[in-house]
Amino acid sequence: MTKITAHFENHKDVIEFETSTAKSEVLIAVAWINFKEYYSLFETILKNDCKLKILCSDNRQNKSHIKEIIELRKKGASIQLLEMPNTSNYMHHKFAIIDRKNIINGSFNWSPNATRSFENLIVINDNKTIAKEFRDEFKKLELIGKETIRSLRKKVKCTEKECSGEMLNILVLSEKSSKYFETNADIIKFCNECNEYSTIESCLSDTQFEMLLDSYQGSMDDFESEYLDDLISEHLNQHINNNILIHAIGKVTSGLDYYDDDFTNTNILWKNKFVGNRVLDVYENEDFDVLYSN
Repeated sequence: MTKITAHFENHKDVIEFETSTAKSEVLIAVAWINFKEYYSLFETILKNDCKLKILCSDNRQNKSHIKEIIELRKKGASIQLLEMPNTSNYMHHKFAIIDRKNIINGSFNWSPNATRSFENLIVINDNKTIAKEFRDEFKKLELIGKETIRSLRKKVKCTEKECSGEMLNILVLSEKSSKYFETNADIIKFCNECNEYSTIESCLSDTQFEMLLDSYQGSMDDFESEYLDDLISEHLNQHINNNILIHAIGKVTSGLDYYDDDFTNTNILWKNKFVGNRVLDVYENEDFDVLYSN
């Protein structure tokens, strides 16, 4: 049963109590951390055979603890100082996720300066749904570097006259695959408003996409879906050359509709988590000219 508590004092004690109970992993995204002050806590977490990942801002204060950061990394901690693409971007989060079910969140930075201010912490215990939302945000931050931020924020405008749409890239799988799950695919650049498109890479062949996507579509568990989403992203990075950012993966399907008329659609099976509704779930009467017979 979910338990929520609010804390307005003794913040460090609350943090130490909640994180020291970790059994498997602690994920921390906090803008400012005094690694000297929290070194023993982080060391204890690692000694308990827990995964420890820390994201904090790439600023002078955090860099002043580089000695402690290096030592913790040697002991097994993953510590990343996030560098934003320009001075108007900040990583201001102050949250931690423990064992994928407990969350610490609030205004309190993990530093001595914060103890002199009026701050708050909210602790949410035993709520996997909310923990997943925080974990998704953590993963986004973890993956984002300077160039990734730029590429995700930069929208490529459609070149068609009087069209204000955005050009996006979809890996479109052919309808048929071989008995060995080998699937042919093209990378399609298309406009999400006027639907103009072009093929930027063709005749890609792969044996794992079909199986990964089938498992992803059939997953009934959030944690399994999250795991498979990671595998798909990693597989895309390994498989796609030329640094092409894939926004979604679709598959051509055909058949007869309610009126026994032929139809050919492209169903979107997976979306990059940064895309949202910029890509539709189904493109009706569209195969993007991805026609292969295996």
